[in-house]
Amino acid sequence: MSRKITIGIILLFIVTGIVGAIHLMNQDAVECMVITQKNQQVAVTFDDLNREAFSGNLINGKGDVTFHEYTGVLLADLLKSKGIDLTNASGVTVTSADNYSVVFTAEEILQADRVYAAITADGKKIEGIVPGSDGVQVIVFGDPNSRRCVRFAQKITVNIP
Repeated sequence: MSRKITIGIILLFIVTGIVGAIHLMNQDAVECMVITQKNQQVAVTFDDLNREAFSGNLINGKGDVTFHEYTGVLLADLLKSKGIDLTNASGVTVTSADNYSVVFTAEEILQADRVYAAITADGKKIEGIVPGSDGVQVIVFGDPNSRRCVRFAQKITVNIP
């Protein structure tokens, strides 16, 4: 009797593993931001942002410098991967879930190691505006005040004149 139970348990684990794998394969990527350029809207998923580790110093309004490590992607690379061209852009506006917005020049975005979209900070997921949810933060290195870092980033608008 115990041999049949053991075989049954093993089969149950195998079936559970197969069902779990099928579920993960069929799961849609979770949308976290939207990029808008003229009349075109493109969804960004957390998978789009889970690319590379980067780190650097941020300076707060008091002049205090803190070092942070992130996971994310250069904003220029994200826009390029979504087919967005900044050649004729007059600016890029990043807006958060609480309607805080920052305007960047195309030159700033295209500058190496300057503006990133991050999903983890110092080894922890960045929290969304709803407690317990995942979020995105736009990180800006090289600014004398980190107020241009946008927490709860949800919308990127490429401004074309």
